[in-house]
Amino acid sequence: TSREAEATAKEFGRLPYSRASFERVAHVAGALAVADHQDIEDALIDAYEVPAEARSISVSLDRVSVPMEEPRPRPVGRPRKGAPKRPVERNFRMAYCGTVTLHDENGVAQHTIRYGCMPNGDVVGLRDRLVADVATLRSKQPDLKIELLCDGAPEMWNLLEDGFTPKFGDNLYRLVDLRHLMEKLGAAARVIDASPAAGERLSRWKMLLVNRDNAATGIWKELTASGLDEGAGTDHPIHAAITYLQNHGIETDRMNYARARRLGLALGSGNVEATCKSLFETRMKRCGARWKEETGQHIVQLRALALSDRWEPAIHLILRPLRQAVRAA
Repeated sequence: TSREAEATAKEFGRLPYSRASFERVAHVAGALAVADHQDIEDALIDAYEVPAEARSISVSLDRVSVPMEEPRPRPVGRPRKGAPKRPVERNFRMAYCGTVTLHDENGVAQHTIRYGCMPNGDVVGLRDRLVADVATLRSKQPDLKIELLCDGAPEMWNLLEDGFTPKFGDNLYRLVDLRHLMEKLGAAARVIDASPAAGERLSRWKMLLVNRDNAATGIWKELTASGLDEGAGTDHPIHAAITYLQNHGIETDRMNYARARRLGLALGSGNVEATCKSLFETRMKRCGARWKEETGQHIVQLRALALSDRWEPAIHLILRPLRQAVRAA
């Protein structure tokens, strides 16, 4: 933040500017980055060198809440003395995070490129950026496998499918994050069995999932045959697990973890969840913080570049419009 930047500058005796100066400079650079982000990101991905160990790419989308400053309706009647002229309120809205991660032959992440979008921002444009960057990486190394990897949110899957399927066709692998599935199965196991039997059942299910191609179907049948399906509701763990398996494991084949292990693909979407925390939460959800759409995107754009280890080349491109030739008189 600008206050921390001011304190650090004073401590080290470098760039001893005021807090307001740090604030202005950040938003000027952020505005330039946002205005020219397509050309900047095209140049960055064209110059990117794919690690020699890379064997696959995982693409993920997720959402995270952000405190937004929004106008508050004035009360009816004459305003009281000292009332604010432009009253505002602090509301939490859902922002978007995206990641493109390169993995080695064992599914271990090598490098992650991070993207962010404020709640009312262009999430379709963010998705299209993911598609374009993956296409460029694939052109550099054609044998890279492409994996769509998310939690079970239909909105995220619809966005990814609409962008990646027309571009890559059937040359895609799809997987629901294993941890999210195990959370739902864990809740269902605790309804069926008491501890420690529930833990043993859950361990058996996990071993089946990572070793058998049709394990999701078998677990779905087991849950259905238990006769404990509570029906639709907000707190019905077995019904929730059955529905989750039905939607993602049987109808769409997004739970074939054994095949993913054989191919060396990642099983978890931890990269995008970590991005939600590092890109938004640690910076934008501080005590009392609230953001506007435009200025918030300035910070998100710059922070995504920094967290993706692209700061130096990105800043060189961002500051191009400000450069002027200087000639000795």
